[in-house]
Order: sequence, then structure tokens, then C-alpha cells
Amino acid sequence: MSLHNFQITSDFKGYWNKRDKTNIPGGGVLVSGSQNVVSTDGENIAIRNGYTLYGQAAAGVNPVVSSYEWDTYRGVQHALRSWDDELEFYDANTSTWVRLRDSLTAVDFNFAEYWDTTENQDILLFVNGTSNVFYWSGGTTTFASATGTTITKQGVTTWGEQGFLVAGTRQVIIGGITYTYTGGESTTTLTGVTPDPTLGGHSSGNTVFQAVRTTANSAITDLPDTFENDLIAVLDNQVWIGSEENRQVYVSVVGNYLTFAFATPRLVSQGALLTLDQTPKAFVVEEEAMYISAGDDFWYNSQIILSEDLTRESLQIKRLKTTPLQGALSQGAVGKIKNAIVFISNEPTLDSLGRVENINTPQSRPISDPIKADFDDYDFTNAHVKFFKNNLYIAVPVESRLLIYNIEKGFWEAPWILPVRRLAIIGGNLYIHSNAVEETYRLFQGYNDNALAINAIAKFNYLNYGERARKKTHTEWFSEGYIAANTSVTLTLNYELDGSVAAVAKSITGDTSQNTIFEASFANPLGGSPLGGEPIGGPTTAAEDINKFRIIHEMPPLDYYEIQPVYSSNGIDLRWELLAYGSDAVIANKDNFEIKQ
Repeated sequence: MSLHNFQITSDFKGYWNKRDKTNIPGGGVLVSGSQNVVSTDGENIAIRNGYTLYGQAAAGVNPVVSSYEWDTYRGVQHALRSWDDELEFYDANTSTWVRLRDSLTAVDFNFAEYWDTTENQDILLFVNGTSNVFYWSGGTTTFASATGTTITKQGVTTWGEQGFLVAGTRQVIIGGITYTYTGGESTTTLTGVTPDPTLGGHSSGNTVFQAVRTTANSAITDLPDTFENDLIAVLDNQVWIGSEENRQVYVSVVGNYLTFAFATPRLVSQGALLTLDQTPKAFVVEEEAMYISAGDDFWYNSQIILSEDLTRESLQIKRLKTTPLQGALSQGAVGKIKNAIVFISNEPTLDSLGRVENINTPQSRPISDPIKADFDDYDFTNAHVKFFKNNLYIAVPVESRLLIYNIEKGFWEAPWILPVRRLAIIGGNLYIHSNAVEETYRLFQGYNDNALAINAIAKFNYLNYGERARKKTHTEWFSEGYIAANTSVTLTLNYELDGSVAAVAKSITGDTSQNTIFEASFANPLGGSPLGGEPIGGPTTAAEDINKFRIIHEMPPLDYYEIQPVYSSNGIDLRWELLAYGSDAVIANKDNFEIKQ
């Protein structure tokens, strides 16, 4: 009996797309062409989970343009999204997305949370490139009954306790009908309601929510009437507003988003007017300062200098040292990882901006270099960055790809092919908003994409077994992993670049077959443990649903200088994971005459 000496790869090192795929030492590196697979905390490679629809199915073909998740001080989270001419919030009462505002001329919103000292509650402010500031209290409840001039809510909490406004012109919406009220917020019954709510045909349990309040720039002190409000952020309860068409940035009085006035010299807590070297692209709060990215090149941070008598202060911006094209692409292309800002630059690259040990000024450092070829090739228009459970996610809408940087392991995952425009963290789970239709999906659900197949490809770097100039050969290929009974995985071996000499395909099936040893799994091995804390194999995978396999495929002894293994599947509800692979490769007993001259 002949014993074969297998050279096994079981250490997987993430996804690379910069270094030549035929010049990566060892094995276990995923390369270009890989998709829809993920490394596990068990140090293996698995097919990714799928996604399911969240809320209602789309009636049209409008991508979700903007989104925001607002965690209110009341402990209620509001998820918002916009598309076409509509702004919606997710209504847990009906498990649907509900129209908050429509007939909008633009829906590319940016949002900021603000504390209203008059209402004594947090408020969501947002802008959309028009000369308006939008204001929403987030008040939601359910309808109980009505008279000709009153509306009574269900439950014992008051309207005010549910986040409804107590001052100014205030309105609620029920079933698409807007009602103005004048009192009753400290009780369960609104008073002075117009028009007559008994004519609306509302039923007990219908959702009631606060209407959005709109304030034109012309009604805001010292904010120019025609200024296009593209960007908004809040620092120390001062509202910062910028326009992508204007180099000036306006800062409000503390606690008053309706006035941007200031004296000369400037007094403490007054507004301010700042002028940049280029037009702003993004605002982000970090280390008690406002960071601003401007034009293609620049980053700034804010500084406040108090006078000796503490009555006056100077609000300044300091330009950081950056190289050309190191400005952020857009507001959506900026995120945060713990104590650092991360952003897609205009090169484009993914960079972090934060303090480096023993250096007291923020420093920019590249992260995307291992997948530089992808960053060079992709169109990052409308990209969106989100940090979630120790992973950085980047939505690339034009390419229908989700990029994942595994912070714990310090490497990139293979790209996921998804219809993603925006990312959202709702109720502690990761969601995507579609780049094609007005739909939202929850990730890490099952093993299909809303009933569609997942095309998973684990394409590894080429192996030359340490002998680039000598031919190798093998007669057996070993694979080990986990597989479900309904699953078939194709192993393709590309002999020489792109299989130019041969491409040999073999099948690994989840049913009993020759050369395969199945062992019952005892501990939910598929996924083993989570990507970013979200179980790859699903939280309730039964042991009998998945089995371990070891298989050796026999094959004719073809000669080659380098060989590439590819594991792939394409179907609905398929489940597999790869632990190790390798061959009984030896130096071929043939001269390498064909490369001699």
C-alpha cells in the first residue's frame, strides 16, 4: 500500500487583491474572483449567510438614497430611510415602513441629533441640499378614540412622555391625515384638534406620529436665505451647517438651532462663521472637536480658545497635514472605529484618522492597501461606511458589493455580492437598504438572499510548493470541511494561470458517496462562531443538519508549475465550510525544457 505525503493548507489569511495571485507564499489566501464567502472565528472559510426582507416589498424601482438610525433618549429607536420623493420611518406597530414626509424635491438627507431645551427632549434635525432645516420629535403612539376636537391615545403614558411636542405649531398624522393640536400633551388626550378627527375613519390601534416641522433659512437668524444646506452635525448642542457649493460653514448659538448670530469679539456660546479652503464634504465629531473634510484634499478640526476672564471665546479650525486627494469622498463615506475616524478618500483608499502613540496630532493611515486593485477598479459613488461588532462594512452601490474589513483578524474578507446602497444597525442587527428598489433587508438570515441563490466562490492563490522553476505533479487532492445533506460543492483545480493547461472539476456532495467519510457534528460547526458577533451558521443550527467530510479526489498526474484550487457553489439554502485542502504533490520526473532557451 502506497502512503501519500500531503501538503495541507489549513491557515486562512483573508482576501488579497494587490500582490500577484501567483506570487503569494504558501496557501490559504483568497484572491480576485472570490465572493460571498467569509472567514469564521473558527479559522475556516464558509459560505456567507443570506438576507430576508424587512418591512413591505417594493412597489416601484427606486433605490434607498439615505438612511439614519436614531436612538432617542426615551430608549426608542427610529430607523429612517428615503427614496424617490419620500422619507419613511419603520413602524414597529405595523412592521412596515410608514411615510413620514413626501413630495420632497430632494431626499439625499444628512441627519444630526440635537437637544431642544424648550421641549426638554432630543430632536432629530436633517437637511437635504435645500434652504430648509427639518425637525422631528420622533413622537409615536397608537390611536384609541376621538371627538370632534380631541384625540386620545392608547396606554397610560402622556403624549409628552411619548415624545410629542408641547410648543409652537405642532401636528400629528394618522392614516395619512394631518391634524393640528394646541394642548393636552401632559395627558392622554390632545385638545384643540383640527380638522375633525372623527371624520378620518381611524380605528383603535392605528399608528399616530408627530409630523415633521420645516423651517426655511429665511426664518433662521444669520443663515443666508438661499444657502443650500447639505451637511449638518451637532457638537456641544451647537448646530453646524455646510453646503457643498460654499466654502463657509455656519455654527449656531448653543441650544438654539434657529439663530447663528455672534458678536465681535465673539462671546461664549454664540454662533460662528468659518471659512474653509475648499467646500466641505463631511462633518464628524471626534475627541470633543468637529472634524471637517473639504474638497479633494483637506481635513480640519475645530478648536475653542477661551479668554482669560472666560467671557469670550475664539472658535477656530485648524487644517491637518494631509497629502493630495486625502479628503473624504462624501459624508456617507465617513465612519468611526472606536477612537478613530475612517473614510474613503478621493484616491480612493480607505484611511483611518486618529492619534498615533506618542504623536499628539491626528495622523492618517491607509487600511485598504491589501485590496488596492479593488479600490482602484470600483466606483465608490454613494459609498456608505458602517462599523458593526468589530467589523468595518463598506457599501459600494454602483458595484452591488459589500466590502468587509475584519478588524480583529486584521484582514479583508472576500467581497459579498449584494444589492446594497446603505447600511443600518436596527435593534442591534445589521441591515442593508437596496440600491435598486425601496426595500430593506436583514443580514445573516438563513442561506438564501430573500429566496434567491447565493453564488459562493472561494478562489485561493496559486501554489508552487516552493519550487517556481520546476514542474510538480500530484495524483490525489484532499479536502476537509463541513457540508449539509442538500449541498454540492464544486472543486476546480486550475493547472497554470486561469487553467490554461487544464481545469479539472470534482464534486463534493452532502449525501453519502465513495471516498467521503461523514461524521455527525456535535457543536454547530458551520460558521463555528460569528462574523462580528453574528452567527454564520445561524443561532439554532441543529447538529444533525451538518456533517463533517474528508474526501480525497483521485486524478491523472498532470504536470504543472503552479495550481489554483477553487471551491464554489450556487444555489438556495446550501451550507458548507472548508477547514483544509492540499495534495500529494511531488517534483515531476520531467525536465522543464519548454521554458529553456
